[in-house]
Amino acid sequence: MRLKRLIPAALAATALLFSACQKAAETSEAETVADAAPAACERTSDPAAMAEAEARAIAAAEASRGSGQPAMWTMTDEDTTLYILGTVHLLRPDLEWRTPEIGAAIAAADTVVFEADTTSAEAGRELMKFFSSQGMFTDGTQLTSLLTEEEVAALNDALTEVGLPLEAVQPMRPWYAALNLSVMQMTSEGFDPASGVEMKIGAEAAGHGAAFDYLETVDQQLGEFARLDNCAQVEFLMMTAASLEEGVDLLDLLVSEWADGDAAGLGALMASPDSFGSDAAYEALLTNRNARWTPLIAAMLDEPGTRLIAVGAGHLVGEDSVIAMLRAEGYEVAGP
Repeated sequence: MRLKRLIPAALAATALLFSACQKAAETSEAETVADAAPAACERTSDPAAMAEAEARAIAAAEASRGSGQPAMWTMTDEDTTLYILGTVHLLRPDLEWRTPEIGAAIAAADTVVFEADTTSAEAGRELMKFFSSQGMFTDGTQLTSLLTEEEVAALNDALTEVGLPLEAVQPMRPWYAALNLSVMQMTSEGFDPASGVEMKIGAEAAGHGAAFDYLETVDQQLGEFARLDNCAQVEFLMMTAASLEEGVDLLDLLVSEWADGDAAGLGALMASPDSFGSDAAYEALLTNRNARWTPLIAAMLDEPGTRLIAVGAGHLVGEDSVIAMLRAEGYEVAGP
């Protein structure tokens, strides 16, 4: 197994948001112009170094053990309780992950906090607008104009794996094409957004009248992809395309580590630039967002009541996690 398989696992951090309005995004009218890029970009990744990093990450994850159930952290003061639960946005429908502790946290929550709104009509309009303006070229640029001949051939092979013609992604910017590839691969392997943790929590919480709040907007979340320069996006796309040849074994491993509550194992697999292909991608998709969320979560202690904060598990593990940032600020966070 090669480290390139880590990329779809990293992309799963926004897969639910992406898949919520995929059809609308593909058919919406383009609005703004994206910058073009040279036909060939200098690659920053070192395959040999990445293979070594992969071996270390997998060995560390396999040697580590969790509590046997998904990890949940708690912050409290005299009149506030915050439950912080790591989630997976797409899961196989037959996976049993709900525990009595998680059920109690859902039932107790006055407010459930997710990463971003993915279900309202307004969110659908925002997603459609974002994908058309930031995910598509609007000046006639073709995706393959950013790629070498070898990269075009590799991308075409990956598209064949998921049943898409090359023409379907030609108008897409590289980050958006990568998301399409990743989600299509995961869904073809049986991972379903409808079975994702947020979808299940949301339905149950709505049933007892809980309110909902969000840590970021569509622009903040997907904008981290769109604001990567074109060369970084192309590298991201090509690593994603390469991973399709080898299936979703690593995603299965990540889900297994999450279900076991193995925060150390998840951290080894996800919480490093190697897991995302580059420092730029790691900062954009993980650490920048963690830094934005940390003061927002800390401020929730000022409001009385009980909140359940459910965000992608990758944001809660490792040295750059939300949990680590909260603890570094002096907050007491009970949990792994």
